Amino acid sequence: MGRDKAWLPWRDRPLVAHVVEILRQVVGEVIVVASKDHGLPPLAACVVRDRAPGLGPLAGIREGLAHLRGDLAFVCATDAPFITPRYVEAMLAFGCAAAPDVDGYVQTLSAVYPKAALEHAEALILAGRMRPLFLLEALHYRRVPARELPDLQSLRGFNTPDEYLKAVREEDEHAVATLEFLGRARLAMGCRTLEVPVGTLAEVLSRAHPTLELLEGERVARPFLVSIEARAFVRDASIPVGPGEHVIVMDASVGG
Repeated sequence: MGRDKAWLPWRDRPLVAHVVEILRQVVGEVIVVASKDHGLPPLAACVVRDRAPGLGPLAGIREGLAHLRGDLAFVCATDAPFITPRYVEAMLAFGCAAAPDVDGYVQTLSAVYPKAALEHAEALILAGRMRPLFLLEALHYRRVPARELPDLQSLRGFNTPDEYLKAVREEDEHAVATLEFLGRARLAMGCRTLEVPVGTLAEVLSRAHPTLELLEGERVARPFLVSIEARAFVRDASIPVGPGEHVIVMDASVGG
């Protein structure tokens, strides 16, 4: 994606907040596992920091299970934009380790893991066997054919800017972002802000006056600094800009 999926705007909130709100309709506790330096928006969830970041999803599952009060957990990734309460309820109803099988592929990050799986997860990590499927196999999990589950769109995610932007436009074909100009950019535009259709950062910046020359190929031109929601400066112009996002353009000298 080129940027943090957790912060991608989805249905008027960051994607991770959307997923948390869906899960809260079904379960009594929601645990979000993130690395120590991973910034997150405010969430109605218990946020747990991964003690060993960089080890992948199995380590994240281990961390979540270690903080789980209940006996059974539904586990999903941040990018589950279309997940529904009905799907989660159906998976939890099996009452055991379970994962959907879609065209022969086991969806390990839209699956159910018991609290008792923690010990197995620890052993697998120590052995360097880092695939979540190894954990499910150790638990003799139930492999659920897709045809037995409701709302299979729950398994749909987006892994590229094009996939994300396509989904955004399906939701609202008129979705827009805001460009704000500071310094020389503002003088050239003759205005402070401009509403533009969502798109890649390159597409969004192309809406500015061409004399600004904000782009060098797929990168932000060196005389300028660009940030999204004032969180960090970005150079990669292939990243997506979602609905309602605020893109700030300024002279590099202004940004220090």
